[in-house]
Amino acid sequence: MDGSSLVMLGVILALLCASALFSGTETAFTAASRAFITRRAREGDRRAATLGRLSERKDRVVAAILVGNNLVNTTATALASALLIAWFGEGGVAYASLVMTLLLVVFSEVLPKTLALRSPDAAALRVVPVLSATMRLLGPAADLVNGVVRATLRLAGARPPEADRPGITEDELLGAIELHGMGQQGPADLAARQERGMLRGVLALDDMVVRDVMTHRSRIVGLHASAPPEAMLAKVLASPHARFPLWGRDGEEILGVVHARDVLRALHAAGGDPARLDLAAVAQPAALVIESRPLRDQLQDFRKAPVKMAMVLDEYGALKGIVTLEDIVEVVVGQIVQRGEAILGDLAEGGQVELRGDLRVRDINRELGWDLPEDEAATIGGLVAARQRGIPAVGTELAIGRYALRVLERRGLRIDRLAVRPKDQTEAGWMGPG
Repeated sequence: MDGSSLVMLGVILALLCASALFSGTETAFTAASRAFITRRAREGDRRAATLGRLSERKDRVVAAILVGNNLVNTTATALASALLIAWFGEGGVAYASLVMTLLLVVFSEVLPKTLALRSPDAAALRVVPVLSATMRLLGPAADLVNGVVRATLRLAGARPPEADRPGITEDELLGAIELHGMGQQGPADLAARQERGMLRGVLALDDMVVRDVMTHRSRIVGLHASAPPEAMLAKVLASPHARFPLWGRDGEEILGVVHARDVLRALHAAGGDPARLDLAAVAQPAALVIESRPLRDQLQDFRKAPVKMAMVLDEYGALKGIVTLEDIVEVVVGQIVQRGEAILGDLAEGGQVELRGDLRVRDINRELGWDLPEDEAATIGGLVAARQRGIPAVGTELAIGRYALRVLERRGLRIDRLAVRPKDQTEAGWMGPG
């Protein structure tokens, strides 16, 4: 083997290494997390700042990398063909095609891309000098390529991609949330599930309205202005709540909101005599909101309002329920147990759970990791009634998705208690005695 052949082999090897560098750089650049890059740039990392600027024109950077990669691949293949033709004659073309295909695929494509995918964020920071040099040398060629591509798309009637499209959509963010903590075991898995629920709750605020979280009128503990002061004081002391609507005419007239703290102050001012209490005098004005009001807007109002409770009205002005700051916070953090009751009923053997009919489907899914439909009704009792197209009798059994449900108790026309379990845990005879 003469000296010129050795030089040519060295050039081919160098071109293969350059091809591998281009391939790994492309994979690291396209797979790097935009959130990671932004955070590192804000922390003062100059490489991340450069990477962020390059990411604003990702199509231009990718085009430059592909131009460079194809240039070195084509040159290496041409040199290998010339060398093997000199060694083996006309058959050298076939040998060059086979050998270069193997080398390019294994060592210049699969291997560097696999290494880059193992840690794309760190790899992207390491290849910033390569990206900067590539853009200086091949940026004009990339602009030319992109111009030809856009012109071709226009001729074909297709719309060219927007260079300034958002870096991540809500669906992609939700998908990333679902991957958070996957594969953890024990306490780490429980913590990850709680964190996923909180992150989903933050995103859900934009899509929810007051009606989705309000406490229905039938569950409100209110004070009637016409009741004796002693009776109202007894109701305040017996209730676990801190705020109470004060109303007249059986709830048709909303007079204000009374805080338990103000009741105690008024009682002290009255010398401890309940008969002298005047709750209307200590009631604060009640905020009124429409049930279709966006939840995020109501949260902003509560942040500035002295009273963290609002009366919810329908489009006709009739009282539908109440909403509090805690109701909105629970969308993010989950049920806040502060009223002397647990969110769920007793967990029996085999995965059966007894639930109150007024529990929200969203809260049940969150606490148990279930996937009951949330778009048909707000509460589990309402979901059963919607599926039955009416109020089911006690003992009614039905299946919703992969869950079996049974009505255990009714109170008037309201479903008061149900038993639910996943179908794969349902035994013969279903749940046995109710």
